[in-house]
Amino acid sequence: MAKATKVINRISISDEERRRIELEDIERTLLENKEVIKETFEVMKGMQDRGILSMVNSLLKEGDKVLNILVNTADTPETANTLKNLLLILGTLGTLNVQQLEPLILKINSGIARVAEADKTPEKPSYLALLRSLNDQEVKQAMTFLMTFIKGMGGDTSDLERTTQLPENQHLHKTNETAEIERPTSRKSYGSSIPSKSGSDKKRKNSWFWIAAGVSLVTIPLTLSKSRK
Repeated sequence: MAKATKVINRISISDEERRRIELEDIERTLLENKEVIKETFEVMKGMQDRGILSMVNSLLKEGDKVLNILVNTADTPETANTLKNLLLILGTLGTLNVQQLEPLILKINSGIARVAEADKTPEKPSYLALLRSLNDQEVKQAMTFLMTFIKGMGGDTSDLERTTQLPENQHLHKTNETAEIERPTSRKSYGSSIPSKSGSDKKRKNSWFWIAAGVSLVTIPLTLSKSRK
């Protein structure tokens, strides 16, 4: 039987041979990624032409000074408020419904176009023409649109608002809200025997609203005629 080999002689590679293998490996990598390398050099050339590389080089040379300036600038109340407001604005933009906002923008653009055309006409509107315009379908739709918009603005949206208060103030705010909710309802029992005036108050408010609307419609032509004179 043959004896087991106990001595392993490793083949030593010379420095020249190792260098040749590494160069072949680099050459193979460059050939496989020549398009990537070409586009990278084009990007670097464009940055060099516009002075971006020189600016980055200068920033790296003055790295400690630049870092100190950035830290000092960031450590100010103004910067903290700016970042907080920016986050709130981004969050508010995320709540906008673009599909519902598009018809509103189109209506506003249409109204602006009508106003621009009306400024070009030298004719003075009469009182009768203004009163007749109230019977126009488009005017009715616009008034309904404005009233619906005002009604929506008067709705309670406190539960949807983003808070900017400190944590301790938020806790106090929530405590006050729960205390108001958990108040005893004894006042309601006493007030049940008193007749409610909410219906009459609403009627009075509506009547005053229509009176103010009529007065404003009458005064608008007067102000327009005076301003043109």
